[in-house]
Amino acid sequence: MTPPHPDPESLSPAAASLSAALHATDTTTLARSTYLHAFHTALPGAAAHPHHRLTLAALLDELTRTGLITAPANRQKWDPGSPPLPDWIRIPANSPTKTTPGPRPMTSWRPELTWAYDARLTAQQTEDLQAVNRWLRDTSGSSDARMPLPLRERSHEIFGDEKRLDALVSTALFAPSRLTLDQLATYRQAPPIAHQQISDQSTALVIENSDTYATLLTLLTPNPGPIGHVLFGCGRAFEASITQLTHLPGLRRILYYGDLDADGLDIPARTSATALDHNLPAIQPATGLYRLLLTRPRSPSQPISQVQAARLANWLPDDLQAAARTVLTQGHRIAQESANRRVLRTDAHQDRWFP
Repeated sequence: MTPPHPDPESLSPAAASLSAALHATDTTTLARSTYLHAFHTALPGAAAHPHHRLTLAALLDELTRTGLITAPANRQKWDPGSPPLPDWIRIPANSPTKTTPGPRPMTSWRPELTWAYDARLTAQQTEDLQAVNRWLRDTSGSSDARMPLPLRERSHEIFGDEKRLDALVSTALFAPSRLTLDQLATYRQAPPIAHQQISDQSTALVIENSDTYATLLTLLTPNPGPIGHVLFGCGRAFEASITQLTHLPGLRRILYYGDLDADGLDIPARTSATALDHNLPAIQPATGLYRLLLTRPRSPSQPISQVQAARLANWLPDDLQAAARTVLTQGHRIAQESANRRVLRTDAHQDRWFP
């Protein structure tokens, strides 16, 4: 089956950075040493963290599911680590971000783009880069023209298409030592994140869903324990809004509490890469709340493989992983709303929730 072309907006920022580095390589089959090097180059903060293996596995899985890479179907082609990593990954021949270079016109590249003289570019990449080249030329020396604009505003200015840069940031044009958003005087406008400060403590608690956010905010405000900020993660929006936490002074720990299902466990694992890339702490589970959640009723869901369940559960502490794997592989999920306000109020012991 032909893998789907990815929706650029569906990629987490960290996955887009890793994708760009992978697609800039000179081969379509990348050995483990090659894709590890790309990971270290694209996301040095995440790669240096003790849990780098978990983060990389989550990002590779995201790129696989969006069709940007493939991995071996034979599990003997994966190493025995926890979580396992593939011996190789492959960039599909029909990938929109990795195609055979063709003839291209000679271009006098701006100083910022001298790397393009030696780069293997497709005709479409050359066309896109020429548009950037013209913008750099026409705005040179003008502080007003180079005033920073949000990504889609700058994209429309350069390409006449507000979504073009969204599509390009995961391609080889934005690989390390090539194009950067800073060069284009643009930035990803992180979505706002609702939060309340409830004490001067240095721990932030991020909650996936809105009703549970309201419940825990109400319960924790009179007795916050170690929690200084309570934030509404808004599902996958947290992958982009995490950068808003850089504005919270003295933040030393970020805890996450979401649904016990594939998305709920995948979101914090992937978001950790973006957090570390912005000098924020890695995302950790709110252990006691997940322990309580595992005692609540289960709902039906799509079962997932043992390998996938093991990777997702690996984000949780060791003593909760087996139970979480069972939930996922047996075709169940546990919504965080099942531990409702009445349950949480009865069990309200912050020393157990946030050890």
